Amino acid sequence: MNDMSDREGGLDGRATPVMAQYLRLKEAHRDCLLFYRMGDFYELFFADAEAAARDLGIALTRRGKHLGEDIPMCGVPVHTADSYLQRLIRKGHRVAICEQLEDPAEARKRGSKAVVRRDVVRLVTPGTLTEDSLLDSRAHNYLAALARVRDAGELALAWTDISAGELTVAATGEQRLAADLARLEPRELIVPESLLADAALAAILANSGAALTPLPASRFDSASGERRLCQHFAVATLDSYGAFTRAEVSALGGLLDYVMLTQVGKLPHLRPPRREEPRAALLIDGATRANLELMRTLSGERQGSLNAVIDLTVTAAGARALSARLASPSADAGTVNGRLDDVEFLLAGGDVRRTIRDDLARLPDIERALARLTVGRGGPRDLASLRDGLSGSLAIAAGFAEGTDLAGLPAGLSLLRNRCGEADRELRDRLQAVLADELPAFVRDGGFVRGGYQDELDQA
Repeated sequence: MNDMSDREGGLDGRATPVMAQYLRLKEAHRDCLLFYRMGDFYELFFADAEAAARDLGIALTRRGKHLGEDIPMCGVPVHTADSYLQRLIRKGHRVAICEQLEDPAEARKRGSKAVVRRDVVRLVTPGTLTEDSLLDSRAHNYLAALARVRDAGELALAWTDISAGELTVAATGEQRLAADLARLEPRELIVPESLLADAALAAILANSGAALTPLPASRFDSASGERRLCQHFAVATLDSYGAFTRAEVSALGGLLDYVMLTQVGKLPHLRPPRREEPRAALLIDGATRANLELMRTLSGERQGSLNAVIDLTVTAAGARALSARLASPSADAGTVNGRLDDVEFLLAGGDVRRTIRDDLARLPDIERALARLTVGRGGPRDLASLRDGLSGSLAIAAGFAEGTDLAGLPAGLSLLRNRCGEADRELRDRLQAVLADELPAFVRDGGFVRGGYQDELDQA
């Protein structure tokens, strides 16, 4: 059986086994473009092929027939698929990635007509990206969920950046929803289908700039959501994380359910949910935000905005933290004064500041490397990022200790020093021993284990 030659429809218009498999998978993912793996290519057929060829500017061909009609098709190489995915996501598409789950040789053992087993392993949507090639390293990529409990008059917004692991929820309302969405700028917003029947809310959502994903209301059921959250975080109740309203649990549960759906069971590392108090951040409406040019100029450019002018950070995570703080300025005096104490200490301690800044500049983007590793999309270089991040954390802790009056450290910097000093030395040493000096991008390329680490691997 040649799986590649058996992809088109039969001469009489009936579906071949491969095309029947494709149609079954496509039926289950009708709202997505289906990237159907065939050897070294992802193939697209029918309307998917026409849409992809148009938006990617690639050739559309026609081969074979189905129900008496020619089958439109196009394809992209697997090894460069990320660049095509990025363009399709920017065009507003969702993409289902269908992989071969076995070698064609294994399929042949089941008979000459057996088809290579395939299944969808991931849904790629604007709010569920983890690859560096698909993300802006210096900006958060938020996925948000809006939920309402009508009988209680509650509305809540939950959000996560799965590439960084944070999970937050806050009460909102029709009067402040637009401002909340403006400060978060979510790439994707999931909502119960029933909410779109509310004209006022629908107008706010349509103007948010986020890709809207309506889902059945059952996915936002608060009781199911609470069970899902407790199971994921391995707790009996959510009480230790805060006193959440029904709407907040509904939003969190719907968000987690959608992440599970798109990642097909391979959940990224998410920190326990944090409840943001309604008055924790200054509420700035969209018009004021635009006129202040906090994140973008009036012409929509990042260059020239306040954020671009003051961003002197040396790490991607630091740039994301600065953007988040500027987009949502704290309204808590204790928080603001604590940050001012940290800044004052570092301004006065020039040697310590320079040492810490140099150590920070060598840090990789640990958050996003860890996110890829936990969902099975990481590579040897992500392991190296984890190793170097652990080493860098220990260096930062040591930098505070050198020539510093630790008793005079402000609370924020003291907490930072302690956490950096708790980095796992054993894991750092093990990764240092295992990983080669020169690392490939992908595991399949081999050669990432240091020679001499294991005799069996050296002889393989």
